[in-house]
Amino acid sequence: MKITDIRTMKLTGPDLHGVGGKTRNLSYLLVRVDTDAGIYGIGESEVFLGVPDSINYIRDVLIGRDPMNIRSMVSEILYGRMPPFEPSMSPTATHLPVIWGVSGIEMALCDIAGKVLNTPVYNLLGGKYRNRILMYVDRSSPALVDELDHWKLLAKNCIEEGYTHIKFDIDYTAPDIKNDPWNRSISVKQLNQIVERITTVREEVGWDVEIALDCHWHYDIPSAIRIANELAHLKPFWLEDPTPLTDPDGLAEVKEKSPIPICVGEMFTAEQFKLFINRRACDIIHPDVLFTGGIHETRKIADYADLNYMPMAIHNNGGIVATIAAGHVAAASSNFIGLECHFQGAPWVKTLVKDNVGIIENGYLRLSENPGLGIELDTDACKEYVADGEAFIF
Repeated sequence: MKITDIRTMKLTGPDLHGVGGKTRNLSYLLVRVDTDAGIYGIGESEVFLGVPDSINYIRDVLIGRDPMNIRSMVSEILYGRMPPFEPSMSPTATHLPVIWGVSGIEMALCDIAGKVLNTPVYNLLGGKYRNRILMYVDRSSPALVDELDHWKLLAKNCIEEGYTHIKFDIDYTAPDIKNDPWNRSISVKQLNQIVERITTVREEVGWDVEIALDCHWHYDIPSAIRIANELAHLKPFWLEDPTPLTDPDGLAEVKEKSPIPICVGEMFTAEQFKLFINRRACDIIHPDVLFTGGIHETRKIADYADLNYMPMAIHNNGGIVATIAAGHVAAASSNFIGLECHFQGAPWVKTLVKDNVGIIENGYLRLSENPGLGIELDTDACKEYVADGEAFIF
């Protein structure tokens, strides 16, 4: 069996509650890998600058290869290979679009392997620890951040939908108070508003619901420590990415002085996670299958964290295909504690697959027992959201 083609298709639709509670459009890039056996796989890559071009480049490398040799092909693209083989891709090219592109291809290859072996992808990873995947919902903030009733309503709606784990964005909690958008420091006035608004959420949901807080790398070290100490009494699940992502020593200082667990890593590869874990610069790792190189790389990261007694939440910037792919990693990883959902304001995303696969009920994702990722796309729904200028590939 050989790879015969790799194609992509962008889907676009509305999101009624995006970052900061604002309406926006969401786009997802589906990846299809075809074989000469008539079996094809489905994956998803991030819709970032250069990703389609990187997938086309990788396509030329992989055409004619055995799709079952997943890890060797991905390792070649991410890390290079030694002589006497002619290098097909420089290891220095693994940053940004290349790694984002190969992540979606790798998901599709796993889908093919599961179909060939007639087993779900989680069995390719050693089997599952759990039948249901705990989801945490990212709500960012309400659009009207200065209205406490809107914070209450947002929190209440999450609980009514069955979620017991909710995430909010610290940087969007009180943007109306920020005076200088250029420095990384936080003022006492802004901090006081953040505490008041997250306190409103805590009072609404009670103490049996986990509240995670995301900082999106915005703060300097003193501000991150100050934020953590001022919010500690609300018992947050974690404080995510409080400082810029390239400084393990700085984050280690924050972690040492923070009463809230520090979560990090949504844009990291395995080697970056190794640096932060070895430095003990975090309490919780947070990989994303869209950015690590795919399913097997994420599983490798999970194992390394587990050997260091560190839990893993899974960041999820993707749509339904990436969510299901991440769910297979979650099922097969003992240290998993939660998978992110980003498209609660975009119900069309869940309609893209048939047979209720990928449906989240009462805060949990239940995976299909069908082979591969267990996904069959609803082609009619997909056609409705194909972006302008995109060819339909299913």
